[in-house]
Amino acid sequence: AGHSHRRVAHALGDATGKEIMRALLAQVRQQPHIQVWEHTFTIDLLTHEGVCRGALVWHPRYGKVLVWSKQTILASGGAGRLYRETTNPEIATADGYAMAFRAGAQLRDMEFMQFHPTVLYIAGSARSLISEAVRGEGAYLRDCTGYRFMFDYDPAGELAPRDVVSRAITRQMEKTRHPCVYLDLSHLDPDLVKERFPNIRKACVEFGLDITTDLIPVRPGAHYMIGGLTVDAEGRSTLSGLWAAGEVTSSGLHGANRLASNSLLEGVVFGIHAGRGASQAALDQPDDFTATPIAFDEEPPTREDEFNLVDMRNSLNTMMWRYVGIERNAEDLQAAARQVQFWDRYVATREFAEPAGWELHNQMLVARLMIAAAAARRESRGVHYRSDFPDTDPRQAQHITIDSEF
Repeated sequence: AGHSHRRVAHALGDATGKEIMRALLAQVRQQPHIQVWEHTFTIDLLTHEGVCRGALVWHPRYGKVLVWSKQTILASGGAGRLYRETTNPEIATADGYAMAFRAGAQLRDMEFMQFHPTVLYIAGSARSLISEAVRGEGAYLRDCTGYRFMFDYDPAGELAPRDVVSRAITRQMEKTRHPCVYLDLSHLDPDLVKERFPNIRKACVEFGLDITTDLIPVRPGAHYMIGGLTVDAEGRSTLSGLWAAGEVTSSGLHGANRLASNSLLEGVVFGIHAGRGASQAALDQPDDFTATPIAFDEEPPTREDEFNLVDMRNSLNTMMWRYVGIERNAEDLQAAARQVQFWDRYVATREFAEPAGWELHNQMLVARLMIAAAAARRESRGVHYRSDFPDTDPRQAQHITIDSEF
């Protein structure tokens, strides 16, 4: 959606991302000098005299481990799990933004969270993405009465940009007082649909839905974080020794509204740039590291009876969805800021001994930064929509940056 021409390349129908990951992993496994630590959580970046020197990580077998590095590349993904409704996997808990901010790197454009308009809505189940390529092939959006409503909101109908479609769906749900709308592919060639969307078809079959004949229940969900670490064209952050690639960055590629599939630029192209740049910088850097003995305190006991991490995270997700979601306004953003400040009194000073607690720390921090950025941008631009400032203000055509002094 939003493209002026059909320019997106696909692999195995709707499995492009999976194919890219398969090829990359195969290459990684063939490189004997690359170590892969699975199920490992990065707690914080290590800095010395304003230079990133590696990271403190937690491994389920070895515990906390200091990983020293001449150059560090951050590729930790997005922040979709800050929201109740999201297409993102469980690991997208905003950790990279929080770590970089604490280390002193500059963040930018944190108000720009993109919401995908069509996420499979089955009550009580995980949310699966229904690609907008489905609408690109000609699928209709209908409300619970069967009415095709998108042309009421935009002349491009179902092919309008994501932010427009997401707002239209939300408003139509409010009008009809129904929890979702529906994608209709029944008028399309069923053989074409099966060939073009095998994985979407498979996901829907699990819930007894045939995408060639049935209406598919969908609603918007948090999908892609456009903001992140300020980086240059090589993936170099504002913190010396730290590079970044992918969704954790604010590269400037997407402006205020990412086009479909352009995340590949940030992930693959910037990954290559950052890898080459960091490698060359490491070669040029003298190897003057000296061992420093560090003793970790005994892990503090967890007290689940006093503090329920799951309840707190769910409350945060619901609050972000309600107040810092598809449509925003000053009153809601102020309420969100007060709520995070209240919760933070209980979270910020606590010591955790497991990833779930560290993730909550990170989510609270990033939520605060996103709320502040959204409140500061008193206009509507791209994916950031303010109902109290519905127009775009040319005077605000600039980045909102957040430094460690925030």
